[in-house]
Amino acid sequence: MSLVITAARLSGPERRTISSAEVAVVDGSGTETAASTLRFVSSVGLFVGSRGRYAVTEAGWAITRLFEDDEMHARLQLQALVLTHWSVPAARELLADGPMPLDELGRRLHGDLPGKPRRGVYLVEWLALALLVHRDRQNLVWPAPALGTGVGSSLSAAAPAAPAAVHQEEPDEEPNYLMGWTNSGLRQLSPERYCAVLDSMTEVAELTLG
Repeated sequence: MSLVITAARLSGPERRTISSAEVAVVDGSGTETAASTLRFVSSVGLFVGSRGRYAVTEAGWAITRLFEDDEMHARLQLQALVLTHWSVPAARELLADGPMPLDELGRRLHGDLPGKPRRGVYLVEWLALALLVHRDRQNLVWPAPALGTGVGSSLSAAAPAAPAAVHQEEPDEEPNYLMGWTNSGLRQLSPERYCAVLDSMTEVAELTLG
């Protein structure tokens, strides 16, 4: 994300057009990394442009500024933009049956796309930054509730039940448990608490699944 913040600063609130080569020099990144990153963030609305010349959007300026003051809320705002990207339904389908190793998910997301296979791993990293997936310490990628897979009901017995107040469902909502938590309960958590719960879930799952 540091490269994107650098690019936003260079473009500024007046949203002037900058080159990916300029960003690479200031950020200390490779030119290919800068170009591919700016192409991606343009595809989700943080920047506009093509062919090596880009300008930050109003949303991109606001989100990159927020990252420096309140990263968690910035990631939630980023999530709303990333949800429109084609990789989200693709990841939803790939993770429908459970977690997947990072490299395998990246390879399958990359598919026949042009560029190096590492591009697929970058996509996973952006999904994680946007709180749509969660990578555990064993490099397994788990779907987060915002991704919408509903994965995890088979693991509900592995963790103690959440407090009763968290389990309240809408009148006609089908309970969908993720290791003792419901999706609606997870959505009610603060961003900080949500990330802490995800960490504890993956620790339990690692022990449960061996």
